[in-house]
Amino acid sequence: MKQLQLKFHTSEGKSKTLSVNYVDQELTGDQVKSTMEKIAATKIFIKGGVHLYDVPVSAKYVERTETPLFGDDAGTETPAPTPEVPAGR
Repeated sequence: MKQLQLKFHTSEGKSKTLSVNYVDQELTGDQVKSTMEKIAATKIFIKGGVHLYDVPVSAKYVERTETPLFGDDAGTETPAPTPEVPAGR
């Protein structure tokens, strides 16, 4: 699954990313930029008086690949811990 990551600057100039799952992967840069400008114009995302998504900066699709090394996801069982036997027995 690809994720769309929208990077904005806050009203304080810091970076803030909005990530969207299950998005149309055929969107053009102009469509995404236009939507980001609409999000910024609403000024509805505010925390402590700071507009979180104030200025659109960039957008990209991100695809994550996982490679399990051990455990349930790797198709192997994790061995149960060996019980400790008290010393002197």
